[in-house]
Amino acid sequence: MTRLAGISDAEERMKALREVFWRVDNEGMQLLASKVSEGSEEWNTLLKDMQVLTQERMETGMETLKDLLSAGEITVLDSKITKNVRTGVIDPAFLSVLNLNIDEAQKIKETLPADAPETDNQLLPILIHIYTRVQEEMEKRAKPSMGLVHKLLRLMSPEFAPTRANILEDTLKPKPEEEREMVFLDGELVTDYGAKVAPLELSKAIKGYMDQIRGLDQVEEARIDEDTIGQAFEDCRVIAKEARAVVERLYDQEALDEFTDSLTPVFEPIMATLEKYRR
Repeated sequence: MTRLAGISDAEERMKALREVFWRVDNEGMQLLASKVSEGSEEWNTLLKDMQVLTQERMETGMETLKDLLSAGEITVLDSKITKNVRTGVIDPAFLSVLNLNIDEAQKIKETLPADAPETDNQLLPILIHIYTRVQEEMEKRAKPSMGLVHKLLRLMSPEFAPTRANILEDTLKPKPEEEREMVFLDGELVTDYGAKVAPLELSKAIKGYMDQIRGLDQVEEARIDEDTIGQAFEDCRVIAKEARAVVERLYDQEALDEFTDSLTPVFEPIMATLEKYRR
């Protein structure tokens, strides 16, 4: 963020921002907010650039959704989704637009009489299909840890709790102790437990997903409301809690403490707020 704020040429700064936009984490956003509150002209300009870029991405997301809804055939729709995920057209801004449309379609469905024909609300099933296919394609291309987060977020209804538990156990399960190796990570010698996704990789992915949501929240044009953010964060808390139970059962105390310590600062300040979003 400091490097971006220091770029005086507007075109060069926007080009650099585009390259890292969705990787800006919560720490970066906090630094930006702090510098803007101090009255820094450079950082205020960077904030405006981020607002412009977010608005641009939201508008692109709306156009992308319109294009998908006009596909006509399910095979054409799925092909377009695959292409758009692969080329980066589908991004967090698109997911925000999609979620807003799903919420609106759900509200319309709730106003319909119980005996209303299915043709009165054809939009909701199509939007849910798009959401499911987008998540599946993103899982294929994401890091295993982020793919795991996306998969679990699609299974947050209470009836899927056993399914989430099985997925977490299968993904976090370490190799037998005799097969584990010691490796250097960031200059330190640590144990490689050999899991499909290491506990700390999962905690990093959870924080990364929450940072993306926070990034959208910083921009008014993103139209992310408090309830959308609260539900997303509560779902992440549930995933973290369930993952901790698996780590406690399968790992030693040191690994459990590391996992717990990595996420406690994330959720502790917002625990009271998240209570209203419990499913």
